[in-house]
Amino acid sequence: SSVKGHAETYLPSLLASGKKTALVSLRRSAGTTENQNLLSQVASLLARKGQQLQSRALQAVAQHASADPFEKVKKMIKDLIVRLMEEANEEAE
Repeated sequence: SSVKGHAETYLPSLLASGKKTALVSLRRSAGTTENQNLLSQVASLLARKGQQLQSRALQAVAQHASADPFEKVKKMIKDLIVRLMEEANEEAE
């Protein structure tokens, strides 16, 4: 079958690569630039394949993979820092 042909073509090269990384571990250590780039490439690949195969599931996974789970927390911390700096400036005056 065509699936078997593709598996024989692509799986050996994927398995031969010495570095095996799960998406979960990429997400856990996403702070490093190398992992951010790799995660971005994975999300891009999933999005392309999702469009090519017209798969809503793959497109949803791609969107989820590219989303920053700490975006809201980062915004809250930035807002808190701004507010504290404003309060410190008011007290200094």
